[in-house]
Amino acid sequence: MYRNAKAWARAGLYTLVLACAGCQQNDMRQARAVHSPGNSPQATTGNALHTMPAEISIEEQIQGAKLDLASRLGIGLDAITVKEARSVQWGSGALGCPKPGMSYTQAIIPGVLVKLDTGGTLYRYHGRMNSKLFFCPADRAREPAYGPGQEIM
Repeated sequence: MYRNAKAWARAGLYTLVLACAGCQQNDMRQARAVHSPGNSPQATTGNALHTMPAEISIEEQIQGAKLDLASRLGIGLDAITVKEARSVQWGSGALGCPKPGMSYTQAIIPGVLVKLDTGGTLYRYHGRMNSKLFFCPADRAREPAYGPGQEIM
């Protein structure tokens, strides 16, 4: 009986090794296809390849926030001033703007907080580093997880 169990364990181990080797070869083929010359950075989801968005500079993030606020309020860009722009560490996937009833990953996420002023009213825009910012209503806005962050504008 002992001899039979040992043979089954050995067969299972060989099967596992062969399966892992096959997966590794498939991953390498996908990596070569993604990173071959002429291809833009891509991510794989199942068998589909998707182009990843380009990084956005802080100036582009702020300009996007100003355009969004001008559109929301029906005002010109010249009526909006940047009161504060800083890099921050958000304490969860909510990025400092949790929606009621939603659950978020609890992790430190590098991000950006921009406060825009128009007519004496502050409007907050939150987001990740190098990605589009989003408007965060005052009633949902939370402060960053760690310290005041670093001024970036």
